[in-house]
Formats: sequence, structure tokens, C-alpha cells
Amino acid sequence: MRSRWKQWSEQGIPIPVLGLVAGLLLVVATVGVMSYRNWELSGRNDALENTLADYRHREADCTAAIKAGTDFLLAANNFDYRKPDDWTVGMAALTAGPVHDYFATPKVAQDNTELIKAGKLRKTATVSDAACTVRQGDGVRVIARIDESTQNFQTPDPVKTTSAVWVQLSRDSGSWKAVDSGRGDQALRADLSATQPPVVPTTAPAPPR
Repeated sequence: MRSRWKQWSEQGIPIPVLGLVAGLLLVVATVGVMSYRNWELSGRNDALENTLADYRHREADCTAAIKAGTDFLLAANNFDYRKPDDWTVGMAALTAGPVHDYFATPKVAQDNTELIKAGKLRKTATVSDAACTVRQGDGVRVIARIDESTQNFQTPDPVKTTSAVWVQLSRDSGSWKAVDSGRGDQALRADLSATQPPVVPTTAPAPPR
């Protein structure tokens, strides 16, 4: 029985050509597999780079939001009856949305000034710790611990407390601004329906958070 190689040779098909074709097919198959692997690895690398970029973006947002949240908490929890107008101005500058509209209202500013002056309210506070928690869309929530010292005309000796608070922030014209804040379940926006600033208890003399 004649071999297939001999049959091909008798039919005029050179054996070296067949070997070359076989070699080329092997090379093409190898290159194809390597190209697919390179494409697959390239896709994974791109996905990883995109993931890293997303985490860096989130980290930068978190850092900026903590800074804005800290600035807001310091403005909200530091005031002096000897400079009563500064408090409402600072609150309006660091907020957005309904909260900003509330503090930017002249009547509200006047009422807050009178309240702070009448009660001889003084409060100092420092933010001892802060971190990002929940992120929803373009919003970031920052929680913090603040050390407070408050006094009024009935409590001349400062009352010192430590409180856990939160601030909800959102982008406004490229900057992070507070849109809500509170202690526990209490929210600042819940107080905005009042036409007058909330009455401040003598044991904890403070305007809205």
C-alpha cells in the first residue's frame, strides 16, 4: 500500500511545500492564540486601571467631602454672642439647597442674631475625628465626633460634651456643600419649616446643628 506522502508526490504536490504550509498553519494558530491571550489580558488591565481610577476618584471625593463637612461642623458649632451676625453668614456660605436658602433669608439671619445675643450664647467646638460613610450618587455622608463647650447667661460655666454628628454633602458648582446634618436621627432640614429659629434649651444652648 502506497503511503499518502508518495501519492501526493506522484500528483505533483511537493512534500517541502506541504511542510511549509503545515508550519505556517501552526504559526498562524499560535499567533492567533497569543493574540487572543494578549487581548484578554489587555481587557483585564484596562478594567483594572478603570477600577483603580474609580477608587482614586472616590478617595479624592471622600477627602474633599471630609474637609467640607469639617468646615461646616466648625462653622455650625462655633459662635459668640459678641459677634452674632457671623454665624448665619458662615452657615449660608457652606450650605446648598433648602438649607442654604433658609440661612440666606434676611429674616432668619435677623432672628438668629437676636437669639444668640439675647441668650448670650457662646459655643466652641473642635472636630476630633471624621470619616466618609454612605455614598449615594453625587452625595457623600460624613460622620464625625466633636468636642463641644457651651454656655449662656444661665450657665456661665462652660458645659463640655462630646457628640457624634453627621453631615450630608453634595456638589454645588464644583464644591462640596452641606445639604443636611444632624445628631442621631435628628435632621437639620426637618427644622426648616419653622419661621423662627428653634428654642434653645438652657442646658444645651445651641442654634440648629
